[in-house]
Amino acid sequence: MVQASQVKCIGMHRPLPLSQIYQPTRLKVRGLPEKSEQGQSFGPQDRVSRSIAQGYALQERVVTVREFLKRGENAVVYAGPGWGKTTFLHHVFLDAVQQKRVLPVLISLRRPTAVADLNRFVEMARMIQKKEGRSETLLLIDGYDELSVEHRRHVSDAILRYDALKVGCFYVTCREYYHVFGVAVPEARIDAFALEDQYRYVAIFLEAFGVQLDSHVVVDDFHDRGLGDFLSHPLLLALACIVKSSAMNIESRSVLRLLERAIDVLTYRWDEEKGIDRERRTPLDGRDRIQVLKRIAYKFRSRHVPDARALGVAQEQLDKFHLDRVDARQVLVETAQFFGIFVPAEDGWEFVHKSLHDFLAAQYWVESGNFANARISEWDARTAYATCLTQDATSMMETTLSSAGGLESFVEILSNAPNFDHKRIADALIAYYSQRGRMQYYEESPNKVTACLDQDFVRLASSRFLDYLVERCCEKRGKVTDTVVGYCLFELAERERRLQFVTYGKAISVYNSADFTFQLLDLGSVRLSSLNPATPTCNPRTSS
Repeated sequence: MVQASQVKCIGMHRPLPLSQIYQPTRLKVRGLPEKSEQGQSFGPQDRVSRSIAQGYALQERVVTVREFLKRGENAVVYAGPGWGKTTFLHHVFLDAVQQKRVLPVLISLRRPTAVADLNRFVEMARMIQKKEGRSETLLLIDGYDELSVEHRRHVSDAILRYDALKVGCFYVTCREYYHVFGVAVPEARIDAFALEDQYRYVAIFLEAFGVQLDSHVVVDDFHDRGLGDFLSHPLLLALACIVKSSAMNIESRSVLRLLERAIDVLTYRWDEEKGIDRERRTPLDGRDRIQVLKRIAYKFRSRHVPDARALGVAQEQLDKFHLDRVDARQVLVETAQFFGIFVPAEDGWEFVHKSLHDFLAAQYWVESGNFANARISEWDARTAYATCLTQDATSMMETTLSSAGGLESFVEILSNAPNFDHKRIADALIAYYSQRGRMQYYEESPNKVTACLDQDFVRLASSRFLDYLVERCCEKRGKVTDTVVGYCLFELAERERRLQFVTYGKAISVYNSADFTFQLLDLGSVRLSSLNPATPTCNPRTSS
């Protein structure tokens, strides 16, 4: 209960109350609108009508948490790293605690005993609900993606057994692009911060961080410099605030680079302030302390580390510094108080966010030389970050697309602006989507293509690569290349970007008309003419 009511933020000396920093979450759900919203019906005999109905079912609508909970359905809640999945579940848990008829049960899968705890609860769920005198149970499972594939399957089995009991609903949180095995339930996705959310969050964070900056000025400056992506969700916004508090500029749009900059700022602040803080009793500078955290992150797959093991690994790193009589516990306590990255938790220590854990582990993996000779057996965020830290990520990116379950890592790599050969990766993507089952729908008609991919990658790709991919796909039309072009054009239009003149010319020569339209069932439609580099920037999307 106490842990759910508090939020641990990077750079904070102490946790913040959830009620203080929480911004109302909105969720994107898929499915047909309510009958009153549809305004029309589609007969099953009409192929065009079936296509439109399928588009309705795939398109997302935004609802409030209260509206989402009223649905009374099981759900998997997806979001990228740092989007507030854990905070959302904690909010739902604290809200449910106030209801007399509901028994909320929150299980964090990052705990070492979590899978066993989940199985024990499922076995006793009916009895526990009866003993507590509640009419229904709400099972909240956080961090499905933080487990190995084997453990994910065990969790899925436990969820299905719980569902069979008919004692209540369940919500599971999971990172985007990770597959929840065998659990066929509605999906929801956490929506990005609105502008007012950004202002409020930045104001609260900067005050707690001890920085006197106007939140409106900070947020507006990021938007003016085209860095609005960093304001879309809590972790990136917190990191951006930390960097903004220094004289350091944010040039790259990469999350990995932002992590680097934020940790650099915290390290600098440590070294700058240590001379006037008499409470610090260990002689390590900021870089030494981060090195201790890197080693711990690398040694443990779980964010939660038992106390004795954390102290043991910390001591291993301290011994390499050749410092006399430095207390490992004191080092970790001081580092937690200032950096807020690896903090005390129940029965041990815990990294406050999986992205920070994976990033520090990846740094150690690459810097130690172990990654260069590693045989990769599991594709995850840690491997993706390590790949991005190398000089050329091309071969690893190709390998992910040819490996089972590798798309998650490919997307993670792509989102962090690695160095790679555009032609080779474009060809690898075309080959990936050419495999059976990777396209959900394709229909061609005069001057129009209607299509849908199983999973897309374009939201996280750079605009430059999307432009190149359009050019590459225009070399030979086909179901896959047409569909990929459509997704790239739609994303570029969303960003209010235009194609390069050469690329636009190739597209016109292939599709024969500037009015050629790509209807994407899960997104909407985009017309080729809206990407014309000779036209001024405006709202480039066509109405659906």
